[in-house]
Amino acid sequence: MDHAAAVGLALGACVLFSLSAAVQQSASTRAPGRSGGIAGVEQLMLALVRNPLWVVGAGINAVGFGTQAVALHLGSVSVVQSVMPTQLLFALVFAAVAARHWPTVADWGSGAAICAGVILLVTDDHRGGTYADVGRVALFAAFVAVVICALLLVAHRFPPPIAAATTAVAAGCSFATTSVLLKITADRAATDGFLGLLTLPAFYGLLCTCGLGIVLTQAALAAGPLPWAMAAMTITNPTVSYAAAVIVFGASAPTLWVAVCAGALLVVGIIGLARSRSAARWTPGQPGAAGFVPDELSARK
Repeated sequence: MDHAAAVGLALGACVLFSLSAAVQQSASTRAPGRSGGIAGVEQLMLALVRNPLWVVGAGINAVGFGTQAVALHLGSVSVVQSVMPTQLLFALVFAAVAARHWPTVADWGSGAAICAGVILLVTDDHRGGTYADVGRVALFAAFVAVVICALLLVAHRFPPPIAAATTAVAAGCSFATTSVLLKITADRAATDGFLGLLTLPAFYGLLCTCGLGIVLTQAALAAGPLPWAMAAMTITNPTVSYAAAVIVFGASAPTLWVAVCAGALLVVGIIGLARSRSAARWTPGQPGAAGFVPDELSARK
């Protein structure tokens, strides 16, 4: 029962996260600093927090975050994160609504290939993965921090759409760390109450990784196509989360044939989305692109 409830809640969180991303990208169409990476991120965030539409999107995201927290408490990290790739399919729907241009068959096939690849990878074996090793959590978080810094440095060498996808990978790494810390925090809150979180280091780490992930996500959404950004996070977040489940929680590693098949599906899906003729319509500020809501609402202060 808990397993089914965790999957259902995780699916609901996916819908909320995708809707939030679409709404917030609409808000970012008039914001400055749309270059990917962290260039101009201060001006971007200052503009966004003053936009009521972005605040609505942030509220939707917060509800999704709470839904994911409950799902993580009821199920393991590997189970919940295996559902998260479906965000990409919902993002395709919301991008189609925003652009008033329905995705092509190739777009759907590419999105489905990415989802299938990630799901195949992270659902290979769920044994273990219940209790975290504190020392390994710290080492894992430190390693991810180094990777994020490297990705952001690399992002500045690419044009905005590619930089946005690279930034989205960094955001996915941050949110993967968030999922690990959220699992630890949710379990502590269930046993000791919310006051018990004040003495839990993972709770403060959670606040940091969540905040960083939000900022990086906004930088990615403001610069590139929604499905590209969501695809990057769709691949990175569950994959890194599963690596964390193996390293930190002691879950079983995927078998070789599963890793090879999953990799092939991911490559096919990535190439398909990268070459999609719909990409220009999905990119904020590009000719033919439209907002998820009317421009006059996204511009209202």
